[in-house]
Amino acid sequence: MLILFACEGLAFAADGDGDKQATDTTLEPNVSQTLAAEGRGDPYADESFAKSVPLFGSGWRFSFGGYAKVDVIADFSGTGDKQQFVLATIPVDGDPPPGSYANLQAAETRFNFEIRNSNSKYSPDRFFLEMDFFDESNKTSPRLRHAYFEYGKLLAGRTWTLLTELRQLPFLLDFAAGDSILGGRTEQIRWTQANAEKDFAWSVSVENFDDEEIFNPATIDGVARADFPRVAAGMTRKWDRATISFGGALTQLRWDGSGTTSDATEAAYTATTAGRVFLDGAKSNYIGFGISYASGAVTDIITFANGLVPNAAIDANGELDITKGWNAQLGAHWNWNPAWSSNVSLAYARLTDVPVVFDPDFIRKGSSVHANIVYTHNKRIKAGLELMHGVRENVSGNDDDAQRMQFSFIYYF
Repeated sequence: MLILFACEGLAFAADGDGDKQATDTTLEPNVSQTLAAEGRGDPYADESFAKSVPLFGSGWRFSFGGYAKVDVIADFSGTGDKQQFVLATIPVDGDPPPGSYANLQAAETRFNFEIRNSNSKYSPDRFFLEMDFFDESNKTSPRLRHAYFEYGKLLAGRTWTLLTELRQLPFLLDFAAGDSILGGRTEQIRWTQANAEKDFAWSVSVENFDDEEIFNPATIDGVARADFPRVAAGMTRKWDRATISFGGALTQLRWDGSGTTSDATEAAYTATTAGRVFLDGAKSNYIGFGISYASGAVTDIITFANGLVPNAAIDANGELDITKGWNAQLGAHWNWNPAWSSNVSLAYARLTDVPVVFDPDFIRKGSSVHANIVYTHNKRIKAGLELMHGVRENVSGNDDDAQRMQFSFIYYF
């Protein structure tokens, strides 16, 4: 979130993931020696931009990176999403049909491209692009994750919303690790001011918001469309062993009536706080936390976004009935030694105000537990085993739980 996220977190996205921890991409000693032996040593290396290559005759440098990831999944309950442990797809009342299955995938494999202007008077001055293969409609097609530029204090393009704080998460193998955090990726224009001496920053942004998520079971004439985009603001404060962020966003929900109905509008807002506390001076062990509330913007909470839960409903009288909810997450990362580490995450999300006309099969409440053990062979290779348990309760009150196990093998490049 904010500048500390925009600086640290975006490097975090570039070097490993947006959602996974970064990996050290410093040049291997044998690579550096080869470059020097061929007469391409110090003048063409940049320690601040690992693996980068100069565009000769200019101040531009570019880098290509990412990771290959293979997951072996054993689902014991028939969860509806074979790629990630999504709470909204846990079978309830036989939908989807329960029953164990196995799945192998490489969908999370991703690659990124970054280019920077090292001669610019503004810092950062760069463009970043990242793709993966998590397009469920076509598993062999790349999917856009990030595409944005930074020019000094200005950021514009598609990336994490200003409200997203990934530092609250430990290192989880399941792609839906953030199923109960708040945030997501969207198009935006953001301005950030930072005070390095006080380790403080604040940001404001104008962001795209999915204003079409209004449930219309009575098929009232009209269309959902807001008059203006979302406005978000927040701040981050960093100490030696802790980082905490606060943020909020305001937007409009609007039903544009047609013929027999008039327009209906309501304000929608989100408030969140999240952060990380380090447990040792080396900052190798930590606890992450986050809590958020959304009124008319529950699609900000990933549990409900994954469950296609609308932000409001339009009733038979043409009035908007707002959906409200909250979520919380607590996680921990612990290094047992240089090779072995463990991660645990607890997450919970709940709707507090449910429109009367909502589908009874919409998810109303969800909770999950993730726990893993990860082996780091070197900075290129990781492998791990993760166990998951989740509970889903629908608007109807019916509920059920599910369990899954996942083995992952990751190669960073």
